[in-house]
Amino acid sequence: MNTRVLIVLALIIAGIAGWFFQQQGDVTPPVNIESTDVDYEATDIKAVQTNDQGETEYELTADSLTHNPETNEDEMSGITMNWEPSPEQRYRIQAGSAAISQETGELSLSGGFTLVSEGNKDKPDVEPIKVTGSALKGNTKSGKVYSEAPVKIEQGMNRFEASSMTANLETGEYEFGQVAVDFMPADRKDKALF
Repeated sequence: MNTRVLIVLALIIAGIAGWFFQQQGDVTPPVNIESTDVDYEATDIKAVQTNDQGETEYELTADSLTHNPETNEDEMSGITMNWEPSPEQRYRIQAGSAAISQETGELSLSGGFTLVSEGNKDKPDVEPIKVTGSALKGNTKSGKVYSEAPVKIEQGMNRFEASSMTANLETGEYEFGQVAVDFMPADRKDKALF
């Protein structure tokens, strides 16, 4: 093929490309980024919190984390927390969302929560307690939690509901307000005395 034909063909293609480029119009203005209330954000979080002695307070996984500088709290969604407030007590907490202050230890769970005791190492025969509800507050440093909303409690075959709950997770002591229980006695079996 002749080089003149190739040169003419290349010039025609360049001219068409230039015409298409001009027809595209103005470039949109640059994106304007405004300042936010967020210091930092992260996803797929796996974290370990230790105390002043270097002992693990809790392990945490979350779908996302955002630090709010105004409240100095870490706001998370989709959390699972393995908490060992004392050598005898272990808990697993799951919630839709949470806010935790690293300085004070204040904890606020919302969007539904599940708190499950994973047993006492010294008392393996004690059934774990499972508490579910809509919101839970507490403090990771003191090991105390409470819910002012109704909660459901399960321990083995026992189930009941309460209007509120307070718990000291270090000692494993729970207090429930206005407890409602469904009692199902065993079927009565009459026997002749003689």
